Amino acid sequence: MVEIRGYKINNEISEFTIEQFEKVSKILNDEELDKFEKWADVFILLGVPVDEVNDMHFDEFVHYVKDFNAVNSNTDLEMVQEFELDGYTYRAYEDEFKLRVRDLKMIEKAMGKDNKNYFAKLLSIIFKRTDLTNAEHYENAHLKHKEKLFRELNATIVVPYIVAVSRKLINQNEVTEVVE
Repeated sequence: MVEIRGYKINNEISEFTIEQFEKVSKILNDEELDKFEKWADVFILLGVPVDEVNDMHFDEFVHYVKDFNAVNSNTDLEMVQEFELDGYTYRAYEDEFKLRVRDLKMIEKAMGKDNKNYFAKLLSIIFKRTDLTNAEHYENAHLKHKEKLFRELNATIVVPYIVAVSRKLINQNEVTEVVE
């Protein structure tokens, strides 16, 4: 957590919900915003009033951006194999994390849309409720329900999966280029 003009805001992955992490990531990856707009929007999103952000001097603003980025978060987070939520167990894998083609197709499709709630969508596809069949797991209503539930989870759960899926998709694209 960092303090900006007396306002304490989250800056470590362990302090964010998946929903907050999605919003911050979306702002920071928005190619239509310049650097200052991105950081101003992040600070405002996280609780610094608009007037406080807009009235900062350049040097002060740069100082706060540096403070925000001076995070000691552990980027080598372990994959959570399963967790319990609302009395149900959700499992991503048995012995070793592997993605099914069906899952990869759905993830790639989710990335191509508006990217809204992408991290929660990713987890809703990967984590399957242990008491349901595959058919039930892949129903749109069930996936949307999990997406909504998972947005409230701590962001540390999603980071290792983002890394793993990104690597898979990059490798998939390289293989596709070789095959073509």
